[in-house]
Amino acid sequence: MTEPTAGPLQALWHDIGADQRTILIALLERLAKLPLFASLGYALRSALIEQMQWLSMAAGSVLFVQGGPPDALYVLLHGRLTVSRVDGDGNAHSLGCIEPGGTVGEYALMADEPRTTTVRVMRDSELLCLPRAGYEQLLSAHPLAMHEMAKLALRGSSSSRERPVLPRCFALLPAHRGVDVIALARRMARAMGLDPDLLLVTQDQASRQGAGWFSERESRAPNLLYVGNDDAQWRERCQRQSDWVLIVADAERTPETRHELWPTCATGQHLPQHLVLLHRGQPPAGVTRPWRSAFPHARDQHHIRNDADIARMVRRLQGRALGLVLSGGGARGFAHIGVVRALREAGLEIDYVGGASIGAIMAAGIAADWSPARALLIYRRGFVRSNPLSDWTVPLVALRRGFKVASLLRGAHGDSEIEDLPIPFFCVSSDLTEGRLCVHGSGPLWRALRASCAIPGLLPPVFHDGHVLVDGGVIDNLPVAEMRRRMVGPIVAVDVGGNFRMVSDLQEAWTPPWWQVLPELWGRHRRPGLGALLLRAGMVSSDAAVRQQRRLSNVVLQPPLASIDLLAWKRFDHAVELGYRYTLEHLHNEPELIERLRAAQHASVSG
Repeated sequence: MTEPTAGPLQALWHDIGADQRTILIALLERLAKLPLFASLGYALRSALIEQMQWLSMAAGSVLFVQGGPPDALYVLLHGRLTVSRVDGDGNAHSLGCIEPGGTVGEYALMADEPRTTTVRVMRDSELLCLPRAGYEQLLSAHPLAMHEMAKLALRGSSSSRERPVLPRCFALLPAHRGVDVIALARRMARAMGLDPDLLLVTQDQASRQGAGWFSERESRAPNLLYVGNDDAQWRERCQRQSDWVLIVADAERTPETRHELWPTCATGQHLPQHLVLLHRGQPPAGVTRPWRSAFPHARDQHHIRNDADIARMVRRLQGRALGLVLSGGGARGFAHIGVVRALREAGLEIDYVGGASIGAIMAAGIAADWSPARALLIYRRGFVRSNPLSDWTVPLVALRRGFKVASLLRGAHGDSEIEDLPIPFFCVSSDLTEGRLCVHGSGPLWRALRASCAIPGLLPPVFHDGHVLVDGGVIDNLPVAEMRRRMVGPIVAVDVGGNFRMVSDLQEAWTPPWWQVLPELWGRHRRPGLGALLLRAGMVSSDAAVRQQRRLSNVVLQPPLASIDLLAWKRFDHAVELGYRYTLEHLHNEPELIERLRAAQHASVSG
């Protein structure tokens, strides 16, 4: 157990000032409202408080370690703790966070067993500690009441960590000189719908304040934005008071020399870090990679061009983002365009997007923030006017060369990397080398898309770094689970391939002579074409996975596309219209659905 910086609360009372006593009284009143202690009654609660000690701990320190002695339980008054566990293979797993008012360590203390988790201090924190000696003294004097307290503790020891805990306090740190962090913080506050003066914490305000002042500020606002500057000590303090670090940089400036950059402190490197790259226009290809190299601890990035991007960043940070997952399905995937149009007309903003196969190609246009007119132009030119599957070749690996598809994708996206996209994006392919799903979240966009739509037998695989990659729909045609791993918030899944049924009225076990089959080239197709067979064969193995993925989403949209064949590229406009009309009707028939989604995006979340 970490040694307390102060002794028992009764002794501490005589050593603190009037302002701190007011804070202490408020905290003790809060203790009385906690489920673990509320049932004890005033007398026992007073006896409990007499046994407790006050702890003040710095960010980055360890409260206790897995396997350690069960020597105390703790109540978090201010700050945040993280809980993790190491499994039998030595892998560490995060179990979530403890917020103010939460308790930790009670299970081991009351069961008299070694610690089952490690708890670290995420940011400067204040806690109340009940040592084992105090607990045993209370147990001896009040056995029945303490037994009830133990039952509550054992019942709720993990329930508070089963849901995601959202960050409340953010440190906005300039990566270099010349970044107007205060202006960005004010725009963020307005996007949160709150007064900037309530949310922003600057060095001038906080330079002579103690931890109690920070606690009081946090109690008055759902979020706090600590605004860093070029003062190293203030930057460190911002990080010690925050849950996440936002590193703000001018994207047009290349981080060539490390000495010009201001790194995060050692404490900040234990916090989740995001890059915030400020742009004057569309992010150019390759702009993100140098900054990710300069700040290797950054988990993600936000591209800021305008207020809409700031609003999206705020939704992502507050757990109010909307994720969109688009399935594969050949030419039926054009329906995704109509679905997205209807969702946007309903006032929904897309904050994350991902997909498989043709769904990945459609999702990439959304992530690139193409206008509807540009998307229609590119897709119609690439799929309708010039069939991308028309470059036949000797079928050594596949029936088509894949060159036209690669040219289409590279022509549309150039040398852009996935990290450069304004809206977060991922796509999936199937790794035949490892026999698993491959998630593409970085690297050249065109190559990831080419792998995601490499229909086995129809298009050649993508060979990369010793791996053989084919269509993502082979393993997972609707990757909702991956989207759920990346974000907090509602997910809309659009499945355009799940209801496809390949039927035939024939009774045969081999193909008749060619002169009997030839009339089908001009008349009714009684046999599915080779391309459609290969495409459907590539999708059918993931049908069970798709059914499971639907259950992971909040909304599932399945436009009626039975009239469109998997390779009917010429039916582009019809597929778009079907997706649009279906989604409009679906939202009209379920008005509470659209209201829930709107409310999720516009609600103020305090963690």
